[in-house]
Amino acid sequence: MDKFVTRHRKRSAVETDEWKTEEPLKKYKEECEVEEEFSQPIPWQKIEAEGLDCDYSLLFDKEEADYFFNQLEEEVEYFTGDKAKLQVYGKTYSIPRKQATYGDEGLMYSFSGVQLLAKPWTSTLEHIRDAVTKATGHMFNFVLINR
Repeated sequence: MDKFVTRHRKRSAVETDEWKTEEPLKKYKEECEVEEEFSQPIPWQKIEAEGLDCDYSLLFDKEEADYFFNQLEEEVEYFTGDKAKLQVYGKTYSIPRKQATYGDEGLMYSFSGVQLLAKPWTSTLEHIRDAVTKATGHMFNFVLINR
């Protein structure tokens, strides 16, 4: 199994309890200091096969990933109603997963005749986007979330 990349020491039980009572993302950003470079070089791995050339790495340790997952579970607003349905040959079907789109103002996601306007970035999504941008050197302006 791959090692998780860590950028800071593990938190004590007291520090972990503080996260439950303070403004979590603000505290996380202060401790993590996203604006700085990653303290360790990020170990990229490559997967290659016919028609496939993929680089990947782990940017967050398990504790960070769990924290972000829980934050997103509370923040993400999934589409409902007509936005959660599509038409195929005149017949309407419910999309078999929850979907949400977030991104820069005015961006839209289209598929199967459905057009979904991106909602403004949440603070957690901005933080993740900025970390991925810093790690990859690529700017991101949109995310499609499937659950």
